[in-house]
Amino acid sequence: MFALFVSLFVAPAYASFASGTGIARVPNLTSGDEGYGIALQSDGKIVVAGRCIDGTANPCVARLNADGTMDATFNATGAVPGKRVIAGLTIHTSSFLRSVKVLVAADGKIVVATTCSLSNQNYMCVARLNADGSFDSAFDGPDTANPGNGRFRLQITSSLDEVLSDATLQRIDGRIVLVGQCGSYHCIARLKSSDGSYDTDSNDFGLVGPASADRPPADPAANGRFLYRFPSTFNSAGVGNGIAVETTDEGKIVVAGTCGTSAFELCLTKFNRDGTFDADFRGDSLPVGQGGRVRILTTDESGNAVKQRAADIKMQADGRFLVQCGYFRASSWSQCMYRVNSGGDVATSFSSGLPFPSEPGRVVYNAVGDALAFAITPGTSAYANRVVTLGNCDGVGGFAGGTSCVTAIRNGTVGGTADGVIDASLIGPNGDQAGTFYFRTRGLTVRNNSTREITANADGEFFVVGECDGQICVYKFRADGALDTGLCLDDVDADGKVSAASDGLAIVRSMLGVPTNANVPVGHGYDIDGDGTLNASRDGLLLVRRMLGFSDAAAMQGITFASHARRATWVEIEAYLRMRCRIPRL
Repeated sequence: MFALFVSLFVAPAYASFASGTGIARVPNLTSGDEGYGIALQSDGKIVVAGRCIDGTANPCVARLNADGTMDATFNATGAVPGKRVIAGLTIHTSSFLRSVKVLVAADGKIVVATTCSLSNQNYMCVARLNADGSFDSAFDGPDTANPGNGRFRLQITSSLDEVLSDATLQRIDGRIVLVGQCGSYHCIARLKSSDGSYDTDSNDFGLVGPASADRPPADPAANGRFLYRFPSTFNSAGVGNGIAVETTDEGKIVVAGTCGTSAFELCLTKFNRDGTFDADFRGDSLPVGQGGRVRILTTDESGNAVKQRAADIKMQADGRFLVQCGYFRASSWSQCMYRVNSGGDVATSFSSGLPFPSEPGRVVYNAVGDALAFAITPGTSAYANRVVTLGNCDGVGGFAGGTSCVTAIRNGTVGGTADGVIDASLIGPNGDQAGTFYFRTRGLTVRNNSTREITANADGEFFVVGECDGQICVYKFRADGALDTGLCLDDVDADGKVSAASDGLAIVRSMLGVPTNANVPVGHGYDIDGDGTLNASRDGLLLVRRMLGFSDAAAMQGITFASHARRATWVEIEAYLRMRCRIPRL
C-alpha cells in the first residue's frame, strides 16, 4: 500500500528555522552567489555577506530574520528585498582572494570588507551600510578627492597586490581593522569609524606602527597602515601573511599569521593601540624588551620542525586567546587549536588528553582536514565559552561531495576542569557522532558547495554560512548539532507505543495532506532522507518500514533517492530515525 504514495506535501511554516528545514537561502536573480561571512545582531537577526554574480562579481550582503526568512526592511526597494549587491567593487575571481567579512557595529551599521580587482591589481575594499541597507554616505574613505559615499577601495602601497584576509571592529572604540598580505608581507590598516579615512592622528592613538627597521621596502611610511616583517625559522627575510585579527578591551591588536613561503610557521603579533609592538608579548623565550612577535614552534616525534599555519583567532572572556591552526603531519594537514596567554606563552592548562600530536596547550581535534573558522559561545548559559570549529573535511572517513565538519571543544575560562576536552555532547544532524560531526554541503545540491564561517549565540546554537546551488545559504544547528528543523516524533498518537499501523499511518497521512487526529508536528523533521521535501513514497515509507522492523536492504528496497539527498545510506537513515525521531533500536 505504501509504495503507491507518490504525492508530495510540503509542510507549512514552522516556528523553527527556515520553515522547518534548518537551512535558509538568500534568493538571487542569477545562480552564482557564494556565502563567506556571517554575523549576528543583538536582536537575533543574521547578517551574511559573500560574492554575488550579476554580470560581474560584486560583494553582497543580506539580512535574515531570526527565523531564517529574509528581512524585507533591509534594502526594501531592491531587486531582492533583504539583500544588497555592492556594485562598483568587483571581486577577483581567484578563490583565495574571495574572503568577504561582515561586521555589525554597536550603532547597527554594517561593514563589509573584501579584496577587489581593478586593472589586474588587487586592493582591499570596504563598504558600510546603514541599518536599513542604504549606503552610509558619510563613509567616504581616505581619498578626499574621490569620496566613496559608502564604499571605496584602499591603496596601502603604490604597486603591490593587496589581499584582505580578515577584518574586525576595535573593541574599545569601533575603529575598523583590516589585515592581510601586501606583496609578500603581513600588512594592516586601520580606518576611522567616523568616515573611513586612515587612522593617522598620533594624538588620538592613531596607527603609527613599528620602527622602520621592522618594515620591508614597499612599506608606505605613512600613518594608518603599514607592512611589517616577521622573520621565522623558515624565512629570515620576514615574509608572511596576516590571516586573522582580534582586538582587546584596551585597544591592542593581535594578528595570527602564517610566516614563511613553502614551509609555514604559526606566528602571532601583538600591537599596542598605536601600532607599535607590544614589548610584553614575549612568549616564554624572548628577552625583555624584544616582544611583539611570537613564533609558536613545534616538532614531531623525531624532533623535526613541523609546519603550522593560522586559520582564526578569538579572545576569551578572560583575555586569553584561542588560535585555530593547521598542523602538517606525514602527508596531510590536521586541524588544531592553541590557547595563548596575554603575554604570548602557550597556556598548557588547555589540554584534551588526546595522544600526540595533541599536547598541553595544543589540541589536534581532527586528524585530517583544513581548519576554516571557529566561534566561542557567548553569555552565561550551560554552553558558555564552548568552542565550535568549522573545517573542510571532504573525503575524510568516506564523506565526500563537499563535506564540512564541526567539532565542539570544552573551554572553561576560569578554573575550568575540562579545558580543551572534546565535547561529546555534540552528536550531529543524525545523532550518531560524538564531539565531531560531518555534514555534506552537497545536501541540497548536485554542485560542489562549501562552507566558510561559523558563529554562535548565547543559547549554544550555531550558524554556518556557505552556498547551496549557487545561492548563499545559512545552516542553523541546535547545541547538540541537530539542524534546527521541525520535531520528529514517533508516538504521535501518545498511546505509549510506536506502531506502524497507527503512528506510521498518521505521519504518512500528514505528508499526503490527509486529516488525522494524531498530533503530527509540522516542519521538516520527518524529512528522513534530507532532500528538503516531505515525500510519502520515500520518507513515509522508510519510517513505516522501520516501525515494522525492516532494516538494511529490506527497508531501502524500491526507493530512489534524489542525487542531493543528505542521507542515502541505511547507516545514516537508521541513525537519524533512532536518534532524531526516537524510534527504538532494533
